[in-house]
Parts: sequence; C-alpha cells; structure tokens
Amino acid sequence: MHVTYQDKLNELRLDITHPKSKGKVFVCLEGESDVKLFRKFFNLEKCKVERIPGGKFKLEECVTSLIAVYRLIFGIRDADFLHLENKTSIHPNIFLTDCHDMEMNMISVEEVFSSILFEFTNLKQEEHGAVRDNILKAISFIGYFKLLNEIEKLEINFEGIDFDKLIDIQTFEIDKNTLIDTALNQSPNTKERNTSILLGKINSIISVSHNLYQLCNGHDFMKVLSIYINRKVSRKIKYENLESQFRTTYTLQHYQSTNLYKNTLNWATEQSCNLYQ
Repeated sequence: MHVTYQDKLNELRLDITHPKSKGKVFVCLEGESDVKLFRKFFNLEKCKVERIPGGKFKLEECVTSLIAVYRLIFGIRDADFLHLENKTSIHPNIFLTDCHDMEMNMISVEEVFSSILFEFTNLKQEEHGAVRDNILKAISFIGYFKLLNEIEKLEINFEGIDFDKLIDIQTFEIDKNTLIDTALNQSPNTKERNTSILLGKINSIISVSHNLYQLCNGHDFMKVLSIYINRKVSRKIKYENLESQFRTTYTLQHYQSTNLYKNTLNWATEQSCNLYQ
C-alpha cells in the first residue's frame, strides 16, 4: 500500500496524542534504508523511528508542523551539499548527516570499507584505499553535475542512470558527454539542453579543495563499487545488497564517533529523554 506524505502526517498527529506515546521520542527519517540503519541504534522502547514520504523537504515540513504540538520529535536528513557550502539546516529539530548522506558516512570509515572488500574481493588491505579514492574521483563529476542542477534549479532527472555503460572500471574514467546526454534525454523539463554549455558550467565549479565525501552521493558510489566488484570476481552483487552489507557492518560504535550522534545526544540531554541503546 502506497503511503502519501499526508497519510503519514495524519497518522503521526494521532500517534503523538495517544497515551501510550507519552514521553516517547519520534525520530523522522527520509528513506527506508535510513530506517533500517537507525533502528538498530535507537532505543525502540523509548523511540519511534518513522519514514516520512516525499524527501528532505517534506521531512522538514513534517517536523516543523508537529513540534508545535509535541516537543519530543526531530528529523535526520541527508546533508547533501550543505556542508560543502558551509550551510546548516534552518529548520528547528533537524539534524544533518556528517557526510553527504549516511551511505557516504559508512564508506568513509576505513574499517567498514575494508570489511566489505575483504568479503567480496581478494585485494590486499593496502589496496583498499586506492579503490575508494578512485571511485570517489570517478563519481565526483556526477556530484558536481548534481550540485549545478541544485544551484541553477535545472530540473534534471538523474534517476535510473546506468553507470555500467558510462564508466571504464580499468581507468575509473566517466564518459562525461554521454552522462550529460543520458540525463538530458530523461529530463523533458530541464532549463538547459546544451551539452557543451552544461559541461562548461560543471567544470567551472570544480574545486580541488572540496571534500568528496560531502560532494558525492552514496548510492552513486555503491553502484560503481558493485560494478567494480562484479568485474573483479565471478560473484555478482547488486548495489542494493552491497548497501545492506554496509549497514550490517556499520556499528553503534562507528556511529558514536559522528557529530550527528553527539548533536542528537546533546538534544536528548536538554529534553531529559533517552535515545540510544
């Protein structure tokens, strides 16, 4: 059954007024993968972990609406490009991931990333860092393309792009022109359709000082990593299953080193409530 944003908002409005919800903390998240990850961190006897349909803006809208009637509610959203641009959330009770998203956060932990490569490849540990760096560099162009799309509100659709046809896994080079053309072909409402103009604009915002963990999207990284693994070994793994492996490997101890954990813990102290296991 498809649950709309309004359905979920109505459900939560009823839930927070129920006597059994008194004193419980409502944690609002963007996606199903976020729910799967955070459910193992939060104390589910004290917290309710909820997915809000509609993306980050609906998440912010939901939390802003509900804190007017219930104080023990907050949201966690992907930082996306906010850290890259030295921005913070302007909405109350909204916390940001340390990296672009939680997938990038998991990827950034050497122990976690190495565990995955040990599981699916025969690479030596000293080779793992180069694989991660090469994939980050490969998808950085896509990250800048998405950043440009956000800055100029170009309405370009990046959903479902097949990276298998765009990346040379030997050199980790992305076919930039084909990537732009592919995105344009599935974006009938975009405000810019000239590939050369877009390429020039993307190149103009590239900076060596940018942190690639803030620029790059974790799902893009997982897709390219799955292509790399599939071509390295006979065993095949879908990127969704790879993401599941990362979530399994990423522990509460890893999460406790993040600013997100510290910020939400400080909030819980101020509110005199319990959040974590």
